[in-house]
Amino acid sequence: MNQKKIFIYLGLAIVFALVFYLLRDEAEENGWFLSEEEKKAKAEWMAKGGPPGGGSSESSDPNYLEKLDEAIPPEKVLKDYLEWAEYPPNSRPLTKYNADLLDPYFIPLVAIPMVDHPQDKKGNGYSCKLQPLQWAAIGIKDPIHITLECFSATYEKVPVDVRNVKLWKEFDGVKYAALPPYGNDHGIDGDVRAKDNVFTFEWRPSYKDWGDMFLEIEFVYAKEKKQGKLLTSFFASPNQPAEWSGYFLDNVKEGSLNVKVGLNIFKAGTYHLEGNLVNAANGEPIAWASFDGKLGAGRQEVDFLFYGKLIRESDYEGPYALTQLRGHRVNLAVDPDWFGQGDDGMKKILAAKTTEPDKELIAPYKENFKTKEYSLNNFSLKAWEAPEKDQKVRQLQDMVK
Repeated sequence: MNQKKIFIYLGLAIVFALVFYLLRDEAEENGWFLSEEEKKAKAEWMAKGGPPGGGSSESSDPNYLEKLDEAIPPEKVLKDYLEWAEYPPNSRPLTKYNADLLDPYFIPLVAIPMVDHPQDKKGNGYSCKLQPLQWAAIGIKDPIHITLECFSATYEKVPVDVRNVKLWKEFDGVKYAALPPYGNDHGIDGDVRAKDNVFTFEWRPSYKDWGDMFLEIEFVYAKEKKQGKLLTSFFASPNQPAEWSGYFLDNVKEGSLNVKVGLNIFKAGTYHLEGNLVNAANGEPIAWASFDGKLGAGRQEVDFLFYGKLIRESDYEGPYALTQLRGHRVNLAVDPDWFGQGDDGMKKILAAKTTEPDKELIAPYKENFKTKEYSLNNFSLKAWEAPEKDQKVRQLQDMVK
């Protein structure tokens, strides 16, 4: 009887080992054995518009191979690229790990340990944080808010009293003074709750406040009235080059979801635009897409293509929701077209100078657009195919040989 049990257990062990071997590749591909940090790292490079291992997303880049990270074995670069290139560069996976894409206007900061004297190497037990609630002030209508908080060693908020406020714009190493913001802890002007030891500053840019802004606060904190000083920064973009018109149209295009979005363009130029696709019922992220191109003044429409394979792999039937529409007008001194104009283009590039920041932001669209209902069968499971992908694969395969 014991011998019979041994054979049964041995048979089961062989079956489990065979199943594990057959499912190993799928398990690795789906990240079943990855830690949370490893899953986050993978989600970040899968969501990027450029392939892993370094280099440009454009296969025409003659220096692509030279830009690869030499510390990464060519076999791994090829394997990672094949996984990354399941989807096109302008339509990428979106997961809960992509916090910068899910909440693109907020950059969380950590509280800074405070010291009593600049030369002290050890903190005094308190920490403080000067946190912009948006990374950019866009337009002159809606203000930006910045909060000041200080914490004890047990992370309890302690009182703060602001003594001095300075604000300036900095461009090309030169500082330009700006009107500083008003702050309070009275539950008004953006302050959520009175007397909760969260001091809130409210600021709107003027038309001259375009670029990187720096806010410096001198204050006292805690019952001991300790002195502190913090510096934070954000971007100001008061001029509106365009606005979302509120026009949307969705349809299936070659096995992918295409959402046409309307804009009113006030200033012609090259635009970079982005949007997220989520499940309309529960908000679960599915994909994000980008548009890059020139747009003339007036009413314009752009297409956001959400790749079919991403939708099929999400297992979510429609309707879907387009969220977090965002973007900017590119304001570089160098026109990309000049690179293809030979000597004349090179002369323009060498002579190009600018006194302006490199982008003008478009205010985000504050509502979600809900698509029609779709079946998963409407979308293709086919991996992305393109000549630039084939060329890059051949280049990497040659490196492996």
